[in-house]
Amino acid sequence: MITNYIIYLNTLTKAEKNKYLLFIALFFLIILLICGILYFIKKNFSEKSKNTLFQRFLKKL
Repeated sequence: MITNYIIYLNTLTKAEKNKYLLFIALFFLIILLICGILYFIKKNFSEKSKNTLFQRFLKKL
């Protein structure tokens, strides 16, 4: 599947290829930012709260 997408990108013009690569990079940056925020929340609040629903949710992350 990845090779098919690489072949597809090679058939595009340079401007369209740059646009699609920018979308891919933004997608991965957004995913990385979301994971970082979730890790920060888990690190800061995992020990401060008691055995609540929020604590159980943090353990599952």
